[in-house]
Amino acid sequence: MTSTPAASPQRDASRSIHNPILGAAWYVGLTLAIAAIAAVAVIGTGAQPTLLAFALALPPALIAIGLAWREGDGAVGRLLRQLTVRPADPRWYLVLLIPVAAFLAVDVVAVVLGEPAAGLFDNVFPSVLIVPLVVIVPAFAEEIGWRGYALPRALTAMSPLRAAIILGIPWAAIHLPLYLPGQMNGGTAVWSLLTQIISYSVILTWIYVGTGGSVLMTGLFHMLLNGLTPLTNGLDPFVAWDVRGVVFPVVAILVVVLGGFRGLEPSAATGSAGKSPHPAVT
Repeated sequence: MTSTPAASPQRDASRSIHNPILGAAWYVGLTLAIAAIAAVAVIGTGAQPTLLAFALALPPALIAIGLAWREGDGAVGRLLRQLTVRPADPRWYLVLLIPVAAFLAVDVVAVVLGEPAAGLFDNVFPSVLIVPLVVIVPAFAEEIGWRGYALPRALTAMSPLRAAIILGIPWAAIHLPLYLPGQMNGGTAVWSLLTQIISYSVILTWIYVGTGGSVLMTGLFHMLLNGLTPLTNGLDPFVAWDVRGVVFPVVAILVVVLGGFRGLEPSAATGSAGKSPHPAVT
């Protein structure tokens, strides 16, 4: 699968500020700080656990827009226009089937490990149609921040795969409050969170760069990652969660091994001159 984007995400980033990597660092720092403040505030008031999820998901977009506004030179417009970028190669739309296949693989692995097949897919409808709509705003809010703002700036100084892993660590960290006792994911394995989020970062970086900076595509993919959990209805949720922590890393490894990042290395001059090769994804 190849794509030759009309515009380079790295070039857009380096046009905006003298030091793009500093912009990425500011974004990560502010996101972690606000996540910590939100967690303390929401947990301290005893609010509903679902409120914390939204309090952690929505600030990335606001932080990104604020930093882009501070940069000036049309950075906000370029940031938001990524929401409308469509892949030049229509085959990229097939990546939206990956979350479906991955969740079905979770079902298969769980059954092989001893989970009963009876009751699998119970109450899938209408949940599998409604849940993606509920999570669409948080998914796109995170993507505007992490892929739309932070990633292209990180790409001016490092390879896409390295940027994916480095940004995946703080992205995972902001989700940790959801796994505290009494919160919506309390009691589930934190290791699975870490492996899933870092794997998502790798897959979403591949999609973002390969589609020429499409937050539209990464947002839709992210929405499906959150919204297709009803496909594991009928399984022990703790077992399903643990299996997800293995299945999605396998998907990310396959993307890398099968050459997904081949040809995506930015040139050494990207950070200073704002020039980079047109990436091609195989």
